[in-house]
Amino acid sequence: MALSFNSSDSKSRSWLRWLIVALLAVMITAVAIPQYFFGQLPWQSPPGVAQIKTIRTLKDTGLVLDGWSEELQQKISIGGDQWSVQQLTHANGAAPEQMIIFLKPQGQSKDQPEVEWIDLQGAQKWQTSHQRRLREGDLSIDTFRAWTSNQTFAVAQWYALPQGGHPAPHHWFWRDQTYQWTRGERLPWVAVAILLPMPPLGDISPVYPDLKRLSQLVQSSLAKAAFEPES
Repeated sequence: MALSFNSSDSKSRSWLRWLIVALLAVMITAVAIPQYFFGQLPWQSPPGVAQIKTIRTLKDTGLVLDGWSEELQQKISIGGDQWSVQQLTHANGAAPEQMIIFLKPQGQSKDQPEVEWIDLQGAQKWQTSHQRRLREGDLSIDTFRAWTSNQTFAVAQWYALPQGGHPAPHHWFWRDQTYQWTRGERLPWVAVAILLPMPPLGDISPVYPDLKRLSQLVQSSLAKAAFEPES
């Protein structure tokens, strides 16, 4: 005797399929409409980053920061990409006296934030602890204590954008979609990590105000040096 079963499972699966199709359609539309709106067809190259030439030079020049003098700047390779590393000293000897800045500029307009933090941590052979996200205005930073066998640092890292910044790559993705919609351009970015020397395995909590203040200083400098539209 043939057995018949209730078809509710089949109906549920059918609704699930339609829901997945609808979600995919929404995602495709969100990407495609800005391209069509600005005359950018999907089979053409994606829009560019207006400031890409200026951003690229950061790996060769680093940043100039008010109140800080540069002791060292060089271009290094991390994870197959070019980074700038700078060692800076506070001009008037105020604390913190020293700071190290790593910058990974966007190399091409199509480049997206991906695994910069993994690459940096692996290259420096850090062990880490005390991870904490801090926010000041439109800038969010990830902070943590990093150490090797002979050095300990308080670290702050984020992706700098024209307005503010955030350490998570997905934050850039959604901002980039809006940027393409409103301006017809890709959203520029620079990966930033600042390191403040601290006592071996010391308490990072007292360093949080310095990390926030210096992150804002670096962000402001990048806004002027890299993100202003090229003439």
